[in-house]
Amino acid sequence: MKITIALLLLYLGFVQNTSVLANVYEENLHFTPPPTYSAASVVVMDAATGMILYSSSGEEPKYPASITKIMTALITLEHITDFDERITFTQRAISDTPRYSSHIAMDVGETLTVYEALYAIMLPSANEVSVALAEHISGSVEEFAELMNRRAASLGAHNTHFVNPSGLPGEGHVTTAYDMALIMREAITHPLFVDIIRARRFDIPPTERQPEVRAIRNTNHLIQEGPHFNPSVIGGKTGFTNAAGHTLVTYARQDGRSLIVAVLGGNNPGTFVDTTALLAYGFAVPFETTQVFAAADNTPTVPIFQEVEGVRREIGRLPLMASNNMYFDLPYGFNQGKLRHSFSIPQGLVPPIAEGDVLGSVSVYIQNFRIGNALLRATKSVDEYTFAPAAEESELLVSNTQNLPYVPIYETAQYPAYPPLWQYDFFLTFAIPLVLSVTTLLISVIIYFAKRKNRMRKKLHTRYARYPHYYRYK
Repeated sequence: MKITIALLLLYLGFVQNTSVLANVYEENLHFTPPPTYSAASVVVMDAATGMILYSSSGEEPKYPASITKIMTALITLEHITDFDERITFTQRAISDTPRYSSHIAMDVGETLTVYEALYAIMLPSANEVSVALAEHISGSVEEFAELMNRRAASLGAHNTHFVNPSGLPGEGHVTTAYDMALIMREAITHPLFVDIIRARRFDIPPTERQPEVRAIRNTNHLIQEGPHFNPSVIGGKTGFTNAAGHTLVTYARQDGRSLIVAVLGGNNPGTFVDTTALLAYGFAVPFETTQVFAAADNTPTVPIFQEVEGVRREIGRLPLMASNNMYFDLPYGFNQGKLRHSFSIPQGLVPPIAEGDVLGSVSVYIQNFRIGNALLRATKSVDEYTFAPAAEESELLVSNTQNLPYVPIYETAQYPAYPPLWQYDFFLTFAIPLVLSVTTLLISVIIYFAKRKNRMRKKLHTRYARYPHYYRYK
Protein backbone atom coordinates (compact mmCIF):
# COMPACT_ATOMS: atom_id res chain seq x y z
CA MET A 1 0.00 0.00 0.00
CA LYS A 2 2.87 2.37 0.72
CA ILE A 3 4.18 1.79 -2.79
CA THR A 4 0.74 2.56 -4.22
CA ILE A 5 0.47 5.80 -2.25
CA ALA A 6 3.95 6.83 -3.38
CA LEU A 7 3.11 6.17 -7.02
CA LEU A 8 -0.15 8.08 -6.73
CA LEU A 9 1.69 11.04 -5.23
CA LEU A 10 4.23 10.81 -8.06
CA TYR A 11 1.38 10.70 -10.57
CA LEU A 12 -0.28 13.76 -9.06
CA GLY A 13 3.04 15.56 -9.11
CA PHE A 14 3.47 14.63 -12.78
CA VAL A 15 0.05 16.02 -13.68
CA GLN A 16 0.74 19.14 -11.63
CA ASN A 17 4.04 19.75 -13.40
CA THR A 18 2.66 19.39 -16.92
CA SER A 19 1.11 22.85 -16.71
CA VAL A 20 4.48 24.33 -15.74
CA LEU A 21 5.89 23.35 -19.14
CA ALA A 22 4.10 26.27 -20.73
CA ASN A 23 6.23 28.69 -18.70
CA VAL A 24 9.50 27.70 -20.34
CA TYR A 25 9.28 31.00 -22.21
CA GLU A 26 9.96 33.10 -19.14
CA GLU A 27 13.20 34.23 -20.70
CA ASN A 28 15.12 37.46 -20.66
CA LEU A 29 13.73 38.47 -24.04
CA HIS A 30 14.83 42.09 -23.77
CA PHE A 31 16.62 44.34 -21.35
CA THR A 32 13.66 46.41 -20.20
CA PRO A 33 13.38 45.99 -16.42
CA PRO A 34 10.16 44.26 -15.32
CA PRO A 35 7.32 46.56 -14.32
CA THR A 36 6.32 47.27 -10.76
CA TYR A 37 2.93 46.04 -9.60
CA SER A 38 1.05 45.35 -6.39
CA ALA A 39 -0.91 42.21 -7.34
CA ALA A 40 0.00 38.81 -5.92
CA SER A 41 0.04 37.00 -9.28
CA VAL A 42 0.47 38.32 -12.84
CA VAL A 43 0.95 36.94 -16.36
CA VAL A 44 1.58 38.66 -19.68
CA MET A 45 0.80 36.37 -22.64
CA ASP A 46 1.24 36.92 -26.37
CA ALA A 47 -2.26 36.12 -27.62
CA ALA A 48 -1.12 34.91 -31.05
CA THR A 49 1.35 32.27 -29.87
CA GLY A 50 0.42 31.69 -26.22
CA MET A 51 3.99 32.55 -25.19
CA ILE A 52 4.51 33.93 -21.71
CA LEU A 53 6.35 37.24 -21.99
CA TYR A 54 6.32 37.85 -18.25
CA SER A 55 5.07 35.92 -15.22
CA SER A 56 5.24 36.26 -11.48
CA SER A 57 3.58 33.55 -9.37
CA GLY A 58 1.55 32.80 -12.49
CA GLU A 59 1.12 29.13 -11.55
CA GLU A 60 0.02 29.67 -7.94
CA PRO A 61 -3.63 28.67 -7.32
CA LYS A 62 -5.74 31.61 -6.14
CA TYR A 63 -9.39 32.55 -5.85
CA PRO A 64 -10.61 34.02 -9.14
CA ALA A 65 -13.84 35.82 -8.15
CA SER A 66 -15.92 36.95 -11.15
CA ILE A 67 -13.29 36.40 -13.84
CA THR A 68 -14.79 32.90 -13.57
CA LYS A 69 -17.52 34.26 -15.84
CA ILE A 70 -15.09 34.24 -18.79
CA MET A 71 -15.39 30.46 -18.75
CA THR A 72 -19.15 30.68 -18.22
CA ALA A 73 -19.43 32.87 -21.32
CA LEU A 74 -17.13 30.56 -23.31
CA ILE A 75 -19.23 27.49 -22.47
CA THR A 76 -22.39 29.39 -23.41
CA LEU A 77 -20.97 30.47 -26.77
CA GLU A 78 -19.88 26.90 -27.53
CA HIS A 79 -23.14 25.18 -26.57
CA ILE A 80 -25.86 27.54 -27.76
CA THR A 81 -26.43 28.45 -31.40
CA ASP A 82 -29.64 30.48 -31.07
CA PHE A 83 -28.87 33.49 -28.89
CA ASP A 84 -32.52 34.53 -28.97
CA GLU A 85 -33.37 31.54 -26.75
CA ARG A 86 -34.96 32.68 -23.52
CA ILE A 87 -33.70 31.46 -20.17
CA THR A 88 -36.05 31.36 -17.19
CA PHE A 89 -34.87 32.28 -13.70
CA THR A 90 -35.50 29.60 -11.10
CA GLN A 91 -35.78 29.93 -7.35
CA ARG A 92 -32.22 28.64 -6.96
CA ALA A 93 -30.82 31.22 -9.37
CA ILE A 94 -32.30 33.96 -7.21
CA SER A 95 -31.78 32.48 -3.74
CA ASP A 96 -28.17 31.43 -4.44
CA THR A 97 -27.25 35.04 -5.19
CA PRO A 98 -26.60 37.11 -2.06
CA ARG A 99 -28.18 40.56 -2.21
CA TYR A 100 -24.82 42.15 -1.37
CA SER A 101 -23.17 40.57 -4.44
CA SER A 102 -23.33 41.75 -8.06
CA HIS A 103 -26.77 41.27 -9.64
CA ILE A 104 -29.34 42.98 -11.89
CA ALA A 105 -32.39 42.28 -9.66
CA MET A 106 -33.94 39.46 -11.66
CA ASP A 107 -36.99 37.70 -10.21
CA VAL A 108 -38.26 34.10 -10.19
CA GLY A 109 -40.03 33.30 -13.46
CA GLU A 110 -38.51 36.25 -15.28
CA THR A 111 -36.74 35.59 -18.59
CA LEU A 112 -33.86 36.96 -20.64
CA THR A 113 -32.46 35.99 -24.02
CA VAL A 114 -29.07 34.28 -24.01
CA TYR A 115 -27.69 37.32 -25.84
CA GLU A 116 -28.88 39.66 -23.06
CA ALA A 117 -27.65 37.24 -20.41
CA LEU A 118 -24.12 37.27 -21.82
CA TYR A 119 -23.97 41.05 -21.53
CA ALA A 120 -25.39 40.82 -18.01
CA ILE A 121 -22.64 38.48 -16.76
CA MET A 122 -19.73 40.22 -18.52
CA LEU A 123 -20.54 43.91 -17.91
CA PRO A 124 -22.08 44.29 -14.41
CA SER A 125 -21.11 40.71 -13.44
CA ALA A 126 -24.63 39.56 -12.58
CA ASN A 127 -24.33 36.42 -10.44
CA GLU A 128 -27.95 35.28 -10.68
CA VAL A 129 -27.71 35.40 -14.49
CA SER A 130 -24.63 33.12 -14.37
CA VAL A 131 -26.61 30.55 -12.38
CA ALA A 132 -29.57 30.81 -14.77
CA LEU A 133 -27.28 30.22 -17.77
CA ALA A 134 -25.71 27.20 -16.06
CA GLU A 135 -29.10 25.67 -15.34
CA HIS A 136 -30.31 26.40 -18.87
CA ILE A 137 -27.31 24.67 -20.47
CA SER A 138 -26.60 21.77 -18.11
CA GLY A 139 -29.69 21.44 -15.94
CA SER A 140 -27.85 22.22 -12.72
CA VAL A 141 -24.96 24.25 -11.37
CA GLU A 142 -23.07 21.08 -10.44
CA GLU A 143 -23.28 19.62 -13.96
CA PHE A 144 -22.25 22.95 -15.46
CA ALA A 145 -19.24 23.15 -13.14
CA GLU A 146 -18.13 19.72 -14.38
CA LEU A 147 -18.44 21.00 -17.93
CA MET A 148 -16.35 24.05 -17.02
CA ASN A 149 -13.62 21.87 -15.51
CA ARG A 150 -13.47 19.54 -18.50
CA ARG A 151 -13.16 22.52 -20.84
CA ALA A 152 -10.46 24.09 -18.68
CA ALA A 153 -8.46 20.85 -18.74
CA SER A 154 -8.79 20.64 -22.53
CA LEU A 155 -7.18 24.08 -22.78
CA GLY A 156 -4.27 23.08 -20.55
CA ALA A 157 -5.59 24.92 -17.48
CA HIS A 158 -4.63 22.06 -15.17
CA ASN A 159 -4.48 24.13 -11.98
CA THR A 160 -8.06 25.34 -12.30
CA HIS A 161 -11.11 23.92 -10.54
CA PHE A 162 -14.53 25.58 -10.68
CA VAL A 163 -17.48 24.78 -8.41
CA ASN A 164 -19.89 27.43 -9.68
CA PRO A 165 -20.40 29.64 -12.76
CA SER A 166 -20.26 32.99 -10.95
CA GLY A 167 -17.02 33.02 -8.97
CA LEU A 168 -18.69 33.50 -5.60
CA PRO A 169 -16.64 31.88 -2.80
CA GLY A 170 -16.79 28.09 -2.83
CA GLU A 171 -14.60 25.36 -1.41
CA GLY A 172 -12.01 24.34 -4.00
CA HIS A 173 -12.92 27.12 -6.45
CA VAL A 174 -9.41 28.15 -7.62
CA THR A 175 -7.44 29.05 -10.71
CA THR A 176 -4.13 30.67 -11.70
CA ALA A 177 -3.17 33.77 -13.65
CA TYR A 178 -1.69 31.56 -16.38
CA ASP A 179 -4.83 29.40 -16.62
CA MET A 180 -7.08 32.45 -16.88
CA ALA A 181 -4.91 33.82 -19.68
CA LEU A 182 -5.36 30.49 -21.49
CA ILE A 183 -9.13 30.62 -21.04
CA MET A 184 -9.29 34.24 -22.24
CA ARG A 185 -7.15 33.31 -25.26
CA GLU A 186 -9.78 30.76 -26.28
CA ALA A 187 -12.72 33.06 -25.52
CA ILE A 188 -11.50 35.88 -27.79
CA THR A 189 -11.68 33.53 -30.78
CA HIS A 190 -15.46 34.18 -30.62
CA PRO A 191 -16.30 37.55 -32.24
CA LEU A 192 -19.43 37.95 -30.11
CA PHE A 193 -17.37 37.60 -26.93
CA VAL A 194 -15.05 40.39 -28.10
CA ASP A 195 -18.03 42.60 -28.97
CA ILE A 196 -19.45 42.06 -25.48
CA ILE A 197 -16.30 42.80 -23.47
CA ARG A 198 -15.59 45.97 -25.48
CA ALA A 199 -19.09 47.41 -24.81
CA ARG A 200 -19.16 50.27 -22.30
CA ARG A 201 -22.87 49.83 -21.62
CA PHE A 202 -25.88 47.82 -22.70
CA ASP A 203 -29.63 48.24 -22.35
CA ILE A 204 -31.69 45.19 -21.39
CA PRO A 205 -35.22 45.70 -22.67
CA PRO A 206 -38.30 45.39 -20.40
CA THR A 207 -39.24 41.88 -19.24
CA GLU A 208 -42.30 40.14 -17.77
CA ARG A 209 -41.54 41.54 -14.29
CA GLN A 210 -39.65 44.73 -15.14
CA PRO A 211 -41.41 47.37 -17.27
CA GLU A 212 -38.35 49.61 -17.38
CA VAL A 213 -35.14 49.23 -19.37
CA ARG A 214 -32.21 47.92 -17.34
CA ALA A 215 -29.22 50.07 -18.29
CA ILE A 216 -26.09 48.13 -17.36
CA ARG A 217 -22.54 49.48 -17.35
CA ASN A 218 -19.17 47.77 -17.82
CA THR A 219 -17.15 47.67 -14.59
CA ASN A 220 -13.84 47.67 -16.50
CA HIS A 221 -12.29 51.12 -15.98
CA LEU A 222 -9.70 50.49 -18.69
CA ILE A 223 -12.33 50.99 -21.42
CA GLN A 224 -14.34 53.72 -19.65
CA GLU A 225 -13.49 57.39 -19.92
CA GLY A 226 -11.52 58.34 -16.85
CA PRO A 227 -8.07 58.23 -15.23
CA HIS A 228 -7.52 54.53 -16.03
CA PHE A 229 -8.69 54.55 -19.67
CA ASN A 230 -6.24 52.67 -21.93
CA PRO A 231 -6.73 53.03 -25.71
CA SER A 232 -4.99 49.72 -26.47
CA VAL A 233 -7.44 47.71 -24.34
CA ILE A 234 -10.20 45.90 -26.24
CA GLY A 235 -11.93 44.63 -23.10
CA GLY A 236 -11.73 42.20 -20.22
CA LYS A 237 -13.42 40.99 -17.07
CA THR A 238 -13.16 42.26 -13.53
CA GLY A 239 -13.76 40.40 -10.30
CA PHE A 240 -13.80 40.93 -6.54
CA THR A 241 -14.49 39.00 -3.36
CA ASN A 242 -12.99 39.45 0.08
CA ALA A 243 -11.14 36.14 -0.31
CA ALA A 244 -9.84 36.79 -3.84
CA GLY A 245 -9.21 40.51 -3.65
CA HIS A 246 -9.49 42.28 -6.99
CA THR A 247 -8.90 40.28 -10.17
CA LEU A 248 -8.76 41.33 -13.81
CA VAL A 249 -8.13 39.63 -17.17
CA THR A 250 -7.52 41.98 -20.10
CA TYR A 251 -7.30 41.65 -23.88
CA ALA A 252 -5.42 44.43 -25.71
CA ARG A 253 -4.12 45.18 -29.21
CA GLN A 254 -1.44 47.59 -30.39
CA ASP A 255 0.47 47.90 -33.66
CA GLY A 256 -0.84 44.56 -34.94
CA ARG A 257 0.07 42.64 -31.79
CA SER A 258 -2.31 41.22 -29.19
CA LEU A 259 -1.64 40.63 -25.50
CA ILE A 260 -3.53 39.08 -22.62
CA VAL A 261 -2.79 40.21 -19.08
CA ALA A 262 -4.12 38.36 -16.04
CA VAL A 263 -3.87 39.96 -12.59
CA LEU A 264 -4.98 38.10 -9.43
CA GLY A 265 -4.88 39.13 -5.79
CA GLY A 266 -4.80 42.86 -6.47
CA ASN A 267 -6.49 45.91 -4.99
CA ASN A 268 -8.65 48.69 -6.32
CA PRO A 269 -7.64 50.57 -8.39
CA GLY A 270 -4.37 48.66 -8.35
CA THR A 271 -5.47 46.03 -10.86
CA PHE A 272 -6.03 48.72 -13.52
CA VAL A 273 -2.70 50.40 -12.75
CA ASP A 274 -0.88 47.05 -12.75
CA THR A 275 -2.47 45.99 -16.04
CA THR A 276 -1.47 49.25 -17.75
CA ALA A 277 2.14 48.78 -16.61
CA LEU A 278 2.22 45.13 -17.69
CA LEU A 279 0.75 45.97 -21.10
CA ALA A 280 3.40 48.64 -21.63
CA TYR A 281 6.07 46.08 -20.76
CA GLY A 282 4.61 43.43 -23.08
CA PHE A 283 4.22 45.76 -26.04
CA ALA A 284 7.83 46.91 -25.56
CA VAL A 285 9.18 43.38 -26.20
CA PRO A 286 10.93 43.58 -29.62
CA PHE A 287 9.53 41.14 -32.17
CA GLU A 288 10.97 40.15 -35.53
CA THR A 289 9.60 38.22 -38.50
CA THR A 290 11.08 34.72 -38.28
CA GLN A 291 10.94 31.77 -40.65
CA VAL A 292 9.34 28.98 -38.64
CA PHE A 293 9.12 26.43 -41.46
CA ALA A 294 11.30 25.94 -44.56
CA ALA A 295 9.45 23.96 -47.23
CA ALA A 296 12.60 22.79 -49.04
CA ASP A 297 14.13 21.41 -45.83
CA ASN A 298 11.05 19.45 -44.76
CA THR A 299 9.98 16.92 -47.40
CA PRO A 300 8.40 13.83 -45.86
CA THR A 301 7.81 10.89 -48.17
CA VAL A 302 4.89 8.52 -48.56
CA PRO A 303 5.17 4.91 -49.84
CA ILE A 304 3.47 4.20 -53.17
CA PHE A 305 1.91 0.78 -53.72
CA GLN A 306 0.87 -0.92 -56.94
CA GLU A 307 -0.99 -4.15 -57.52
CA VAL A 308 0.80 -6.51 -59.92
CA GLU A 309 -0.83 -9.86 -60.76
CA GLY A 310 -2.94 -9.71 -57.63
CA VAL A 311 0.01 -8.90 -55.37
CA ARG A 312 0.40 -5.48 -53.88
CA ARG A 313 3.97 -4.24 -53.58
CA GLU A 314 5.75 -1.00 -52.79
CA ILE A 315 7.09 0.67 -55.92
CA GLY A 316 8.77 3.65 -54.30
CA ARG A 317 8.18 6.72 -52.19
CA LEU A 318 6.67 10.03 -53.19
CA PRO A 319 8.11 13.23 -51.65
CA LEU A 320 5.62 15.79 -50.37
CA MET A 321 6.37 19.49 -50.10
CA ALA A 322 4.57 22.51 -48.71
CA SER A 323 3.76 25.12 -51.32
CA ASN A 324 5.29 27.91 -49.26
CA ASN A 325 7.52 28.71 -46.32
CA MET A 326 5.95 29.88 -43.06
CA TYR A 327 6.89 33.05 -41.22
CA PHE A 328 5.78 34.33 -37.85
CA ASP A 329 6.55 37.28 -35.60
CA LEU A 330 8.52 36.00 -32.60
CA PRO A 331 10.34 37.82 -29.81
CA TYR A 332 13.81 38.97 -30.76
CA GLY A 333 16.34 36.31 -29.77
CA PHE A 334 13.72 33.59 -29.40
CA ASN A 335 15.22 30.09 -29.26
CA GLN A 336 13.94 28.39 -32.42
CA GLY A 337 14.80 25.02 -30.93
CA LYS A 338 11.47 25.32 -29.14
CA LEU A 339 9.58 25.13 -32.44
CA ARG A 340 8.00 21.77 -33.26
CA HIS A 341 6.72 20.49 -36.62
CA SER A 342 3.88 17.99 -36.75
CA PHE A 343 3.15 16.20 -40.05
CA SER A 344 -0.21 14.67 -40.92
CA ILE A 345 0.30 12.42 -43.97
CA PRO A 346 -1.15 9.18 -45.35
CA GLN A 347 0.72 5.97 -44.55
CA GLY A 348 0.31 4.59 -48.04
CA LEU A 349 -1.00 5.67 -51.46
CA VAL A 350 -2.24 3.89 -54.57
CA PRO A 351 -1.90 5.55 -58.02
CA PRO A 352 -3.03 7.52 -59.89
CA ILE A 353 -1.59 10.59 -58.16
CA ALA A 354 -1.36 13.95 -59.87
CA GLU A 355 1.37 16.48 -59.22
CA GLY A 356 0.07 19.14 -56.86
CA ASP A 357 -2.53 16.90 -55.18
CA VAL A 358 -3.02 17.84 -51.53
CA LEU A 359 -1.93 14.76 -49.58
CA GLY A 360 -1.34 16.07 -46.08
CA SER A 361 -0.51 19.04 -43.91
CA VAL A 362 2.13 20.30 -41.51
CA SER A 363 1.57 22.36 -38.36
CA VAL A 364 4.11 24.41 -36.45
CA TYR A 365 3.85 24.51 -32.67
CA ILE A 366 5.45 26.43 -29.85
CA GLN A 367 4.97 24.00 -26.97
CA ASN A 368 1.27 23.09 -27.30
CA PHE A 369 0.24 26.21 -29.20
CA ARG A 370 -0.17 25.93 -32.95
CA ILE A 371 1.07 29.08 -34.65
CA GLY A 372 0.69 28.05 -38.30
CA ASN A 373 -0.02 25.28 -40.77
CA ALA A 374 0.48 24.56 -44.48
CA LEU A 375 -0.77 21.99 -47.00
CA LEU A 376 1.56 19.28 -48.32
CA ARG A 377 1.32 18.49 -52.03
CA ALA A 378 2.65 15.75 -54.30
CA THR A 379 5.88 16.82 -56.02
CA LYS A 380 5.28 14.64 -59.11
CA SER A 381 2.64 12.52 -60.82
CA VAL A 382 2.41 8.75 -60.56
CA ASP A 383 0.50 6.97 -63.35
CA GLU A 384 -1.85 4.16 -62.41
CA TYR A 385 -0.47 1.72 -64.99
CA THR A 386 3.24 2.52 -64.74
CA PHE A 387 5.18 -0.47 -63.43
CA ALA A 388 8.16 0.49 -61.33
CA PRO A 389 11.62 -0.83 -62.25
CA ALA A 390 13.94 -2.38 -59.71
CA ALA A 391 13.90 -0.59 -56.39
CA GLU A 392 17.37 0.85 -56.79
CA GLU A 393 16.45 2.40 -60.15
CA SER A 394 13.01 3.75 -59.20
CA GLU A 395 12.50 7.46 -59.79
CA LEU A 396 10.25 7.57 -56.79
CA LEU A 397 12.92 6.45 -54.38
CA VAL A 398 14.68 9.37 -52.73
CA SER A 399 17.74 9.39 -50.55
CA ASN A 400 16.13 11.30 -47.70
CA THR A 401 13.22 8.97 -47.05
CA GLN A 402 11.14 8.86 -43.92
CA ASN A 403 11.08 5.40 -42.32
CA LEU A 404 7.45 4.63 -41.68
CA PRO A 405 6.13 1.34 -40.27
CA TYR A 406 4.18 -0.96 -42.54
CA VAL A 407 0.44 -0.44 -42.18
CA PRO A 408 -2.66 -1.46 -44.14
CA ILE A 409 -2.84 0.32 -47.48
CA TYR A 410 -5.60 2.77 -48.25
CA GLU A 411 -7.01 3.50 -51.68
CA THR A 412 -7.11 7.25 -51.06
CA ALA A 413 -4.96 9.83 -49.34
CA GLN A 414 -7.60 10.81 -46.81
CA TYR A 415 -6.10 8.94 -43.86
CA PRO A 416 -3.51 10.93 -41.88
CA ALA A 417 -0.70 9.15 -40.07
CA TYR A 418 -1.35 9.73 -36.41
CA PRO A 419 1.49 9.24 -33.92
CA PRO A 420 1.42 6.18 -31.64
CA LEU A 421 -0.94 6.45 -28.70
CA TRP A 422 1.88 6.78 -26.19
CA GLN A 423 3.04 10.01 -27.85
CA TYR A 424 -0.16 11.86 -26.96
CA ASP A 425 -0.08 14.26 -24.01
CA PHE A 426 -3.26 12.69 -22.56
CA PHE A 427 -1.68 9.22 -22.55
CA LEU A 428 1.55 10.44 -20.99
CA THR A 429 -0.24 12.62 -18.45
CA PHE A 430 -3.03 10.34 -17.31
CA ALA A 431 -3.09 6.81 -18.76
CA ILE A 432 0.44 5.58 -17.98
CA PRO A 433 0.50 6.81 -14.35
CA LEU A 434 -3.06 5.56 -13.83
CA VAL A 435 -2.28 2.07 -15.19
CA LEU A 436 0.86 1.88 -13.05
CA SER A 437 -1.09 2.96 -9.98
CA VAL A 438 -3.91 0.46 -10.54
CA THR A 439 -1.44 -2.35 -11.25
CA THR A 440 0.52 -1.58 -8.10
CA LEU A 441 -2.70 -1.40 -6.10
CA LEU A 442 -3.75 -4.85 -7.32
CA ILE A 443 -0.33 -6.31 -6.50
CA SER A 444 -0.50 -4.75 -3.03
CA VAL A 445 -3.96 -6.26 -2.41
CA ILE A 446 -2.76 -9.71 -3.52
CA ILE A 447 0.31 -9.50 -1.25
CA TYR A 448 -1.86 -8.32 1.64
CA PHE A 449 -4.28 -11.27 1.41
CA ALA A 450 -1.42 -13.73 0.91
CA LYS A 451 0.26 -12.50 4.09
CA ARG A 452 -3.06 -12.56 5.91
CA LYS A 453 -3.67 -16.17 4.87
CA ASN A 454 -0.16 -17.10 6.02
CA ARG A 455 -0.74 -15.45 9.40
CA MET A 456 -4.01 -17.34 9.86
CA ARG A 457 -2.29 -20.64 9.00
CA LYS A 458 0.42 -19.98 11.61
CA LYS A 459 -2.21 -19.04 14.16
CA LEU A 460 -4.09 -22.31 13.63
CA HIS A 461 -0.87 -24.32 13.93
CA THR A 462 -0.15 -22.62 17.25
CA ARG A 463 -3.62 -23.35 18.59
CA TYR A 464 -3.43 -26.98 17.45
CA ALA A 465 -0.12 -27.42 19.27
CA ARG A 466 -1.67 -26.10 22.49
CA TYR A 467 -5.02 -27.89 22.30
CA PRO A 468 -4.50 -31.01 20.10
CA HIS A 469 -7.47 -32.92 21.52
CA TYR A 470 -9.89 -30.01 20.97
CA TYR A 471 -8.91 -29.36 17.33
CA ARG A 472 -8.73 -33.10 16.57
CA TYR A 473 -12.51 -33.43 16.95
CA LYS A 474 -13.30 -30.14 15.31
